[in-house]
Amino acid sequence: MCIRDRALIEQILRGLPEGGVIAEMPVSSGEALTLTEAFRGDVLVWLRVNQGTVERCHIRDASWFQWPLLEAVVEGNIVADFPLCNKSFNCSYSGHDL
Repeated sequence: MCIRDRALIEQILRGLPEGGVIAEMPVSSGEALTLTEAFRGDVLVWLRVNQGTVERCHIRDASWFQWPLLEAVVEGNIVADFPLCNKSFNCSYSGHDL
């Protein structure tokens, strides 16, 4: 890590408000759905909690819809065309693992 990156991280950490990083859940059971912005668009998160325990969780990255399209585009092409096809979609590799 370079000195400039370290200085930026330390500046961000100093700017965080005081307090804990974990909050008690106000309900013991329920469901929630949220969207947040990510690398290639919206990330959807759906969560079901039952008696204070996570029962189900589904996370979907925007790139999830792009991977099957990339597969269709590269099918039948030569290997040398793959980097161009891949970067045309510019999918998030880490988003696929969500």
